[in-house]
Amino acid sequence: MVIKHGARAWTRADRDAGVGRPLQPYDWINEALRMLVSRGADALRITLLAESLGVSRGSFYWHFDNRDALLDALLEHWRAKNTAALVAAMHDGQLLADGLLNLLAVWLHVDLFDRKLDSAVRDWGRRSRKVRRAVETADEERVSAIAALFERNGFSKKLSLVRARILYYTHVGYYAMPLEETLVERIGSLEAYYEAFTGRTLNPALAKAFRDRHLR
Repeated sequence: MVIKHGARAWTRADRDAGVGRPLQPYDWINEALRMLVSRGADALRITLLAESLGVSRGSFYWHFDNRDALLDALLEHWRAKNTAALVAAMHDGQLLADGLLNLLAVWLHVDLFDRKLDSAVRDWGRRSRKVRRAVETADEERVSAIAALFERNGFSKKLSLVRARILYYTHVGYYAMPLEETLVERIGSLEAYYEAFTGRTLNPALAKAFRDRHLR
C-alpha cells in the first residue's frame, strides 16, 4: 500500500469555498468508508469518490498511487478498529466474566466496534478473494482471542474453541439480522446470555455495574 502523505492537492471545493486546507489522504479514506457502508463495494470507484468530494480524479493521485492503495487503507482501518478492539478486550480481562463483559461492551458501542463497517467488509469479501482472506484471518484472530479467555478460565482447549465459535458466530449473525431490539432489552438478558454461553452464573454485582455503566 502506498499513500503519498504530505502531498498537497488544492480542490475545486476548496477554491469555491475559499478554504485554505487541501484534501488529505484521510478525507479520501473517510469518504470511501462512508460509501462502502452506504452503497457497497461497487461504489469504491475513484470517479464516484471524486464526485462525492467535489474534486477531480487528478486530486486522488496526489495522495494514492492507485485505487488498490486506497482499498488497502480501508482494510487497514477496519482491522485496526474492529479486530484490534475485540482482541484487546480479551487480553484486558483475565477472569471469564471480566473478559466477556469487555467483549460485550466492545460490540455495544460503535466507537469501539463499527458493526455496519464489519458487515460491509464481509459483503465486500463476497466479491473479492483478497478481502475474503482478510475477513477469514480476522475471524480466526477474534475467535482465537475469545477461546484463549475460556482456556485461561479452566475450559479444555477443544471446548474453549467451540464456545468461542458459538459466542462469536452468534453475534455476527445477530448484527446481520434486522432485529429491532433496544440496548435496554438486550442488556436486560445479560445474565441469561452469560449462562447460555459459559454454563456459569454471572455475579449480580458485575451485571448491575455493567448496566449502570452502559445505560447511563
